[in-house]
Amino acid sequence: MGTVGQEIVGIHAEEIIDLLNQGIAAELNDAYRYLLLSKLASGIHSGPVADLFARTAADEWHHVGMLMDRVVQLGGEPMTGPADAAGRSYVDYRPPPADPTDVPAMLADSLAGERAAIRFYRTLFEKTRDIDPITAEIARRALADEIGDEDDLERLQTGRPDR
Repeated sequence: MGTVGQEIVGIHAEEIIDLLNQGIAAELNDAYRYLLLSKLASGIHSGPVADLFARTAADEWHHVGMLMDRVVQLGGEPMTGPADAAGRSYVDYRPPPADPTDVPAMLADSLAGERAAIRFYRTLFEKTRDIDPITAEIARRALADEIGDEDDLERLQTGRPDR
């Protein structure tokens, strides 16, 4: 990022980079978890759930990339690997249930993760909207995605029809 771009963020860059790395850690865990769930989910009605998990994994990987790009633009270093995720994530990793047919548990745990992401991105947006409009826009986009994910999961969980 250029000199004037860095001046806009100013003294807040370090705090923003830390928040972005928290987001990277959580999204990395979520992307892996969703992809894993898409492979493990089995039993009656698991097809649509597995498909949603696969699509959501791709969305979460996209968020990882957006957040990494922003850390680099701010002159920071993205977390260096998955081993860093546990200590940096804003939410604990939820392993899949032992029973691959326990789709209700998969959905409930996934909803908890999406709700944590919604809270995180809302906070990131609120903290950056007046000091870093680029990060605020990234947070706004990710927030919209996570709200959509929550809605999709709730629809599957409750059996509500698609939009």
